[in-house]
Amino acid sequence: MLSTVSLLCLVAPNNQLANMIGDGKQGLGVLAFSLDWSVFSNAFLQSPIATPFWAACNLFVGFVLVFWVALPVAYFKNLWGSATLPLYSMDVFTTNGTRYDISKVMRDGVFDSQAYDNYSPLRMSLEFSWVYGIGFAALMSILVHIGIYNGKEIITRLRETKAKHDDIHGKLITSYPSVKAWWYMVLLIASCATGIGVGIGAGIGVPWWGYMLSFAIAIVLVIPVGIIQAISNRQPGLSLVAELLSGVVLQGIPTGYSILKLYGHGSLAQALSYAQDMKLAHYMKIPPRHVMIYQLVGIVVSVIIQTCLFFWLIDRIPDMCRPEGYPWVCRSTNLVYSASIIWNLIGPMKVFGEGSPYSPLLWGFLFGLVLPIPVYYLQRRFPNQTWLQHVYVPVILSGIVGLPPMPSVDFPMWFLFGFVFNFIIHRYWHAWWQKYNFTLSAGLDSGLALSGILQFLALAQNGLKLDWWGNQVDRQCTLSKKPWISP
Repeated sequence: MLSTVSLLCLVAPNNQLANMIGDGKQGLGVLAFSLDWSVFSNAFLQSPIATPFWAACNLFVGFVLVFWVALPVAYFKNLWGSATLPLYSMDVFTTNGTRYDISKVMRDGVFDSQAYDNYSPLRMSLEFSWVYGIGFAALMSILVHIGIYNGKEIITRLRETKAKHDDIHGKLITSYPSVKAWWYMVLLIASCATGIGVGIGAGIGVPWWGYMLSFAIAIVLVIPVGIIQAISNRQPGLSLVAELLSGVVLQGIPTGYSILKLYGHGSLAQALSYAQDMKLAHYMKIPPRHVMIYQLVGIVVSVIIQTCLFFWLIDRIPDMCRPEGYPWVCRSTNLVYSASIIWNLIGPMKVFGEGSPYSPLLWGFLFGLVLPIPVYYLQRRFPNQTWLQHVYVPVILSGIVGLPPMPSVDFPMWFLFGFVFNFIIHRYWHAWWQKYNFTLSAGLDSGLALSGILQFLALAQNGLKLDWWGNQVDRQCTLSKKPWISP
């Protein structure tokens, strides 16, 4: 298996600058490439074949401007003392560059402000901090964008009857009995009550209204986020909403972030996934009640399997979720740990408040509030400029929010694959593209899943490991993890 290859690291393995620029995992990923489909189609960007090319261009423009232009300039100029920390990391640090030890700022399991002042202010890599600033802007831009582009349509649709806009598919599906609204209400109440009961019973420490707040996040954002996803096939990562709210109302409770992210952002993602499946079933003329039953059965089965698999992996794989356990490094899990320290243990007032080097990031709220307005004006002023009509500020800003934990090599390889299929093949072999494009995407995703299962059963279970330079990602750029300036 040929995983990520960083050409600059192979050419100059002892040059730290080349390592930092060329590392596709913990650097800028310049001239890094991969032949692994899990890099092209990953959990953060989804399949490049299924994403419209204009949306891919928006995402890639945001990536290039931030990650390949602004970030290296700011880092090597030591903005906010960032050069004394790694270029790309999701860990949190002290001012002298060591890993942050949360036991130094806690007393009896609770945050101690005096101990924090005596120990060290929290520091994070420049890219990690920028993700929050851009996330602030992305959040506001989504709300403004939906308001000025789709506000009237949303209000009109809410006022009109459902039957008025039924097309032939809507008329045909009426031959099947629909799902009653009270069915959904019963499921909603039962699932919410179960979640709250389990959380309180397990002694997680989050009050009941914290769970209700997380459910409110999903309810409020499902329409604006759903519109962006329907247009661009890109679901903006709005876990920042959960982070903000948890940091404000649940500060000092480290588990508060996890709860609001799970029940808020997680519920939002699941709701949109269910709506996507219902839309597919609508066009395939599958009875709505059957779809609902299939979804419920699938959820129950997947929860049981994933829970059992989780504990099985923890028991079987040594050093799991640690750097020594590569490739089982649990990037997203480690990101959640760092975020819970930032937002809930220490709190946003100390990390982003007055006196912190990261306080300028709060201007992201104003930036996101204003930026969609001139774009909207220019699109109305120059309606014949096709490229301008495809500029979507929320999509541009949301692309970079996944870095970290997403490796930097994923973005250019994802865009390259999308360019080949959704621009070149779409333009010059359109008949082939119409017939096979999305089938190929589904086939590659399915093949990747089957390949992972077979490799695990045939190799990992028998103690076998494919270890050669083509997949030794963590050994190619050994200098990229070091700070540019010694603390």
